[in-house]
Amino acid sequence: MKHLNERGFSLLESIIHLMIFSILIQLTILFFYWKAPIQTSYQSDFLGEWELFSLELQQLLEEVEWVSEPTSNSVSFRTEKGTVTIQVYQQLIRKVVNGQGHVPLLMDVKFCSFSVDGNRLQVAVEKLDGTKKERTFAIGLYTE
Repeated sequence: MKHLNERGFSLLESIIHLMIFSILIQLTILFFYWKAPIQTSYQSDFLGEWELFSLELQQLLEEVEWVSEPTSNSVSFRTEKGTVTIQVYQQLIRKVVNGQGHVPLLMDVKFCSFSVDGNRLQVAVEKLDGTKKERTFAIGLYTE
């Protein structure tokens, strides 16, 4: 049984559908080209966070009166602001001044170790994602 008003697609409708499909394919390809650089920049955010942590710690170590022997998860030193303790607490490294305030310096930390050798402080950090960083900081010791 045929109806007289059934025609199917015309050539114009087929061309319009083909144009829409080709635009969607191009947008999909552009999305994947856009996604790769964004994903790598998010993965390198740790580098920026690490650099900010390093700058903050180096500023704290500019003029230090004394440095205590580091423990397994902290190091303390005396500055003009008071006794500053850099410690690992749960999954972050934080700064505590005179036993008060808890300023987070670095987040998502799996492991951190501190070691003092003369006028140098060495910090080794492993993030939760397995990224490892290590840096040696100069301790600016002064006497009054």
